[in-house]
Amino acid sequence: MSGKKQSFDPKDRQILYTFWDELPERKIIVDYDDNFFTHLARKLIFHIVGKGVKEQTPSGEEGIRRALNAQEIHQRVKDLSQIKFKGREIPKELDLSLHSLYFHIQKLEEVGFIKTVAILKEGRHNVSYYGRVAKIVLFKENYKEDENIKNSFNAMSKIATLLNPNHGSEKVMEFYDDFVAINKESLDIIQRKLAKFEKQINDADIDPNDLQTFFTLMNSINPKFIKLFSEIIDYFDLKIWD
Repeated sequence: MSGKKQSFDPKDRQILYTFWDELPERKIIVDYDDNFFTHLARKLIFHIVGKGVKEQTPSGEEGIRRALNAQEIHQRVKDLSQIKFKGREIPKELDLSLHSLYFHIQKLEEVGFIKTVAILKEGRHNVSYYGRVAKIVLFKENYKEDENIKNSFNAMSKIATLLNPNHGSEKVMEFYDDFVAINKESLDIIQRKLAKFEKQINDADIDPNDLQTFFTLMNSINPKFIKLFSEIIDYFDLKIWD
């Protein structure tokens, strides 16, 4: 496995419950292969450690343990093979061996989706427990400028003086800078909002990235965007919807 492992006192299982409270609300994973989750086993493992198991904590309270060992994950993968997962049928040929499971756990650790929460001595063995690196993990949605959008503003800047000699191309690119600033701010707000829905997202077994797409669509009526494009319409005296 990759990364530095941290061992805990064998009697201290409380870390398997409390680590979740100390996780960051969200983490953005950018540097990974687009085909990484075409391996259904990896998606299942990631789902299982996020869902966790309800049980009594060492302190005697009811809680959810979201750090699971490989044997526990393996059993839950087998259980999920009998039901639908996120709207898709899990192929019955997904007969995942424990050896293969360790391989996929290692890949998830290497990319940064999960981590080793603790290594506890149980009987004669040291047992690793795995959990997520954040309560909500979002994929490849750090803001990056869209070349097509930038080209569209460039096109308007080039035609600006032809539409009206009093227009300047610099003003159009100022509009573009405002657009980028609003977009960056909006994505951060959306991702922080999704982090607040962590419990509902995990309870509903849905992909937070699908919700991120939905919130991004709603961003089209962001009041700041409406104000910006109203200014652009007035600037060019555009009557598109007449």
